[in-house]
Amino acid sequence: MDGFLPTFTRRKSAPPTFERLTWGKSSSKARIPDRVVIPLQDTPGAPYEIVTQVGEQVKLGQKIGLMGKPPIYIRVHASISGKVDQIGPMPHPLGFYAHSISIASNGRDEHCGFAPLSERGFGENEEEVFGGLQEMGIPLNYSLLHVLKFKISSLLINATEFEPYITSKHQMVREHSQNLIKGLQVLIHACSARRAVMLLEKNQTPLIKMLKDAAKEVPEVTIRGVGRPYPETAKALLAQKFFSKDFNRSKVSDTGGIMSVDLFSLLAIYNAWFFGTPFTEQLITIAGSAIREPQNIWVKTGVPLMNIIQSSVSSLSSLGRVTMGGPLMGTPQHSLGVPLIKKAKGVFAAVAFSFDEHRRSRFYKRSPCVKCAKCVDICPASIIPNIIVDFIDNKHLDDAERWGVLRCIECGLCEYVCPSRIPLLELMRLGKVFLRGEGCLLTRSNLETLGY
Repeated sequence: MDGFLPTFTRRKSAPPTFERLTWGKSSSKARIPDRVVIPLQDTPGAPYEIVTQVGEQVKLGQKIGLMGKPPIYIRVHASISGKVDQIGPMPHPLGFYAHSISIASNGRDEHCGFAPLSERGFGENEEEVFGGLQEMGIPLNYSLLHVLKFKISSLLINATEFEPYITSKHQMVREHSQNLIKGLQVLIHACSARRAVMLLEKNQTPLIKMLKDAAKEVPEVTIRGVGRPYPETAKALLAQKFFSKDFNRSKVSDTGGIMSVDLFSLLAIYNAWFFGTPFTEQLITIAGSAIREPQNIWVKTGVPLMNIIQSSVSSLSSLGRVTMGGPLMGTPQHSLGVPLIKKAKGVFAAVAFSFDEHRRSRFYKRSPCVKCAKCVDICPASIIPNIIVDFIDNKHLDDAERWGVLRCIECGLCEYVCPSRIPLLELMRLGKVFLRGEGCLLTRSNLETLGY
């Protein structure tokens, strides 16, 4: 089960948001976890550096490693205080073994002395400003920044909630609209951007008003209401839609100096610039049919999934599908020991359904494609998912690539509307993995699940 009603109920083109489950609830703060695991890699084989050792006592915010390689990197910090008890390859939620640092908490959350970036005398040197943000562990598109010599014409912030159940973006706007705009203002000045557009659903009238009030003295910022939410993976599509004059349609990688920025990075910039605190804590939504009380909660980066959901579910034995992210685009997890990474906006947990074979409905099994073309109609990337998946099923990877598998933005809408319950999104992901020659635990597990 994917957490939604069965497909024979004639699903609409977009799933319900389920925002009512967390509406009106203030965010809470999780207790200090017993342990965190901080990954130093976000892709297999990525460069990294370790600046701590097993047995060392570290404090919250202390530098313990480097993700990437200068000049394209972000600093990695301890998100709790305690003792480094393990360094080495550990399971990553994206399905590979990443070099990571495990820290056992001492329960006190002692932190290093923090100095605001605004007091460090960067002046007008953009490279130094972004170097400071890198040292604070704030994820931005530093590759693009270096290519364009830190001069960005436009900034695009997608504050819409595309994933059902997940409301952490809206909660952040509700609670930190002023700080978000201040962080955006720092970024605008740092990269000399002429304009910044923040997208939010039109039906979120109170949130739009909050942001407009916060940005009324920042002329470069435009708060724009849109009729539908957009996935974070649709950066090129959004750049083309909202900055059509700057976007090179013949070359998607040439976005004319347009940089997409994560909403959560703006708050991290604010905290780093005005208080000197690195990115060690994040707001996520915990939701799904297995969760007793859906909520938005601040948790430490690197906390294992088990720590996040064990106090929120009635019984761990009833857990079925657990994804880092929402039910549409989230990555299914085969272990609750993997850590929370900075890209995650939520954790979705659904109950497990089990039926005797004679009671099992065909609506819960994969069936042959009926050529209804619902997946084609709904695809925002304008590709033909059922044909591409057929090529992947038959190992015709060259044909899958020619028909656009690499253009898939992995929004999951095709799989949601499919009446035959074909795992279109998982198969598209597997096709990409095959084409890139990447092997990982998640791939092997999914292969077995899908009958490969």
